[in-house]
Amino acid sequence: KRLPSVYEIGVNFANVDITKEPIPVVPTIHYQMGGIPTNINGQVVTQNATDHNAVVNGLYAVGECSCVSVHGANRLGTNSLLDLLVFGRAAGNHIVDFASKTKSHKPLPADAADFTLSRLNKLEGRGGEYAQDVANDMRAAMQQHAGVFRTQASMDEGVQKIAAIRERVNAIGLKDTSKVFNTARIEALEVDNLIESAQATMVSAAARRECRGAHTVSDYERPVDDAVAPLGRDDANWMKHTLWHSADNSLTYKPVKLKPLTVDSVPPKVRTF
Repeated sequence: KRLPSVYEIGVNFANVDITKEPIPVVPTIHYQMGGIPTNINGQVVTQNATDHNAVVNGLYAVGECSCVSVHGANRLGTNSLLDLLVFGRAAGNHIVDFASKTKSHKPLPADAADFTLSRLNKLEGRGGEYAQDVANDMRAAMQQHAGVFRTQASMDEGVQKIAAIRERVNAIGLKDTSKVFNTARIEALEVDNLIESAQATMVSAAARRECRGAHTVSDYERPVDDAVAPLGRDDANWMKHTLWHSADNSLTYKPVKLKPLTVDSVPPKVRTF
């Protein structure tokens, strides 16, 4: 009687009468800790042979999809005000300045649309699995192997499972190939995007053999008063950013910038509550 909205949620979303049985609780994700690497202007950066922060001209990212490397990663490591009001404003200002000085675009290459069209066309005429069946298995694997409570063995097993699911994603097909308001096509493309995020998360987590922030692995936990590696964090070997590369499912790393532009550096501390 006092929680009518909760009662409705139980009925509508879980088909549960909360006066008679408990509501099932499923672990999920809050915000992705990571994202597209950017500089302080919101410009997307990549690695090359000589530079960890080579600018990709004309490409910007801001908000929850970006990683400016402040306090760790993005929103969950910082907050939405920093993401949007500081770096969002910086990106907007840089775009205005860049656009006011750059009056012409580079000519598009002749094959500019080929990748996008091939991604759409590969779904046609294929008798593969239904996208949501694959998505459900991907979700279950991530919940089991990349959840709150992690072990090295479980994460290693998760890497293999997600790799196998990626092969299934590559074979997803459409029974409905219509071109107008085709939600099945949208779902298939979404699953194709999700497997990238899943594999990046799973492979990166399994490779990071320490505890850091939300990445708490029971194999590496140590007492809070351990002066060498409190809580299992290994700054000597793992104070670095992980970058996952989709093309060959590989990892590279780049250093964390510890010196702010205008104030003294704040040394890393143990994360406690």
